[in-house]
Amino acid sequence: MNKFLGVIMILTALVLAIAPVFTDCESQGKMLTTADGRSVSMKCHWAGIAEIAAAIPLGIAGIYALRGRRKETLRLAGIVGAASGLMAILLATELIGTCGNPAMTCNVLMRPIVLFSGTLGIVASIALFFVAREPEPPPTVAAA
Repeated sequence: MNKFLGVIMILTALVLAIAPVFTDCESQGKMLTTADGRSVSMKCHWAGIAEIAAAIPLGIAGIYALRGRRKETLRLAGIVGAASGLMAILLATELIGTCGNPAMTCNVLMRPIVLFSGTLGIVASIALFFVAREPEPPPTVAAA
């Protein structure tokens, strides 16, 4: 079960790292123009870049879920994964956010992808934490 959850966590981390970069407003050719004529990135672009920082620990936790054998390792991977999923959601909603116009690409595509992926990362990580808490079955002795 922990291998399945590890794969889910890794795939979720990949989506969180890749999708926001291609679904922000700047990837669609939209930028803010300042009063002096300069073009600057919108805040959704910076939120998309910051999602990479949230995806990295989630992916590493997924690798530990795949390779780890000790319960303590799996539980810690679950905690780190859940915190990373929560951070991904907070980056797109509260900490940096997306553009103010609800019709912008970042609000139509990026934000729902991040919310779904972050939630999936949290659920898989919490499941890993509780799967790792289950007692191991006693070893079976072969009949002679």
